[in-house]
Amino acid sequence: MIAAKLGYLFEVGFNIGILACIQQNKIAHNFGESYRLDLQNINFSEIVKNLTIESCLEDQKVEKWSLFYIQKGFLGGLNFFREYLDSVGGKPQHLKILYYQCSFTKTNSIGTNNKEDIEGLREVLLQLKALQPSLSTDDIDLYINRYRWKDGEFLQADTLLLIKKGKSLRILCVDLSVFAPPVAEVERLNEVEVMQKLLGREINYLRSKSVFSNLGIDTSTLGVDFSEGLTDYFKAFKYKDKESSKLIQAGSYAHSFYGFLQETGMISSDADVLFNIVGYSDRSVNAISLRKDQLEVLSTCSQIYKNHTTKKEISEARSQVLDKIQTNAAESFKEGRKFVDSLLGIGKNTPIEPHTERIDGFANSIDIISDKLADELQISRGLHLRDAHAELIIKALQSDETYIFLTGNPGIGKTTAIANFLKKHIDDGFLFFYVSPRKQVNLDIIEKFKDKNTNSLCNERLFCINTNSDIIASNAGRPTVKYTSNNYHKDFPKKTVYFFKDSPEIQRREYYQRQVERKAETLLQPTRSKTRGVLNSICDAIYTLINCEISNNIVATASIQSLKVTENGDNTLKHFEKIFQDVYSKRGGKVIPAKMQEISGRIKHLFIMIDEITGDNGGVEFLSGINRIVNEYELADSQHGFNTKIIVADASIVVRM
Repeated sequence: MIAAKLGYLFEVGFNIGILACIQQNKIAHNFGESYRLDLQNINFSEIVKNLTIESCLEDQKVEKWSLFYIQKGFLGGLNFFREYLDSVGGKPQHLKILYYQCSFTKTNSIGTNNKEDIEGLREVLLQLKALQPSLSTDDIDLYINRYRWKDGEFLQADTLLLIKKGKSLRILCVDLSVFAPPVAEVERLNEVEVMQKLLGREINYLRSKSVFSNLGIDTSTLGVDFSEGLTDYFKAFKYKDKESSKLIQAGSYAHSFYGFLQETGMISSDADVLFNIVGYSDRSVNAISLRKDQLEVLSTCSQIYKNHTTKKEISEARSQVLDKIQTNAAESFKEGRKFVDSLLGIGKNTPIEPHTERIDGFANSIDIISDKLADELQISRGLHLRDAHAELIIKALQSDETYIFLTGNPGIGKTTAIANFLKKHIDDGFLFFYVSPRKQVNLDIIEKFKDKNTNSLCNERLFCINTNSDIIASNAGRPTVKYTSNNYHKDFPKKTVYFFKDSPEIQRREYYQRQVERKAETLLQPTRSKTRGVLNSICDAIYTLINCEISNNIVATASIQSLKVTENGDNTLKHFEKIFQDVYSKRGGKVIPAKMQEISGRIKHLFIMIDEITGDNGGVEFLSGINRIVNEYELADSQHGFNTKIIVADASIVVRM
């Protein structure tokens, strides 16, 4: 019993988090003060009292668990809606929430808010007067009778929003679930063994998910169409996977809501509508975005949820899905059926039979490519595969294209080809800005610009810098880079940046900020000190080298895992704009052509290479942010004289431009 009630508190907290985000971002809405008044009527001490009576547990333990689930829900809703607003793009103040459905009335308040659920729904539906001014009390009661009591209808949704952005509309529907502990574990909350068991259960659940559980498909931008067989896949995971089942449920509610809006004429049939459907639990999230022409997916969700599929039907659907996977796998290998059957027959004591196959037409990296392929690619004949790959990269670097996406196995020579191109264009000047999460790879990039015999840079005009969080931390968090140059031999500060010579012969005292400070004899607290970020430091250093004309041939590498959100809501990529601060008029909001041409006269080639950080959402944002800066500063505009290339080398590329 208490597990279900904790779910209500999680839902309340989640929606409070969304309301807080709406207020923080000053988003216009139609619900007025109704939800604020409902929250004022919820009495937490009464909630604890009611749950204590129902569960027969100690009130202190009930209070702790109740507060925990409200807090967990609040943080979940706040962060979820913040991220949702980021995905929508633009300023949140330009949005308007036409309809927001959630509940803080009798059931969800554990009986402490005396307002009946039906009365709460009447107030919720009053928001629709903005869309239908003639809406009457009788109409509202009619809608409640029709859409409240049947499974899958929108008035049962936990969180439902209709959002207007410009001329387009978004329907966001979230169905919530929470993993509550058994009563026996709630009762023994203060025992370490219980907490270990709870933590172990969380970890095991996450481990049980395959990598494909993190797959996101945005059909609204990619134009992906689903096959009719989607019904079988949804049905197969209806019960066993909590987030997937909640996704199906949310899809049913969204389908009902859109049908209601269409039937009542509250939105026109040609309205531009995007659907964001989310199955949300305190462990994971499943989501799907759909365009209006993909309503059959929502219809499928509605049919599955409303039809109460039996366990037998679910079992049959799972068998069909497994058969399909087996068939596709078998077709992917030679003698694939035998291979798949051997995998399915593996038991505890059954050895795994090796599977071998010969791939015809495979090209080894030391093989010479065929003349036919060379002619098709318009490159020189008689080249080894590595050399052919390098020649294609050089052709791309000399082309008018701004974006280059490099694929190929590690070691095939992607960065070597770029380095060789730049070494041959020293007279033109260049900035090669390389970003990856791996420190050693970044150092290897600099090695490509060294003479193997002398271990010095291959040209006196080169200036190489690199940084990471450890380098910055060793200098008390100040903006710091290590540099390699044939003309400079000592540590030196310039403008706001510390340039440390990358040499084992220099002995310097590393100074780290104290992590804690003593406030009293028995009191220690964390030190409040700011430290410069990696992108902040490297971009300051690049600007200094260009502005002070220290070098016109710069290799800059930085080790970052992904973007970080700053205190004001921006991300750390904003520091990249510092490099071009002298050529941009903030007052006029445009670049200064003469200053752009002055820099491009010294530094023609501007290469920004992103290596293996685009596999997560932060990497996508990094690439998107670079795209925005390139457009805003007109770096790819031929009139300014730059040869700008954005180079992405990653095996897990997800791009949204």
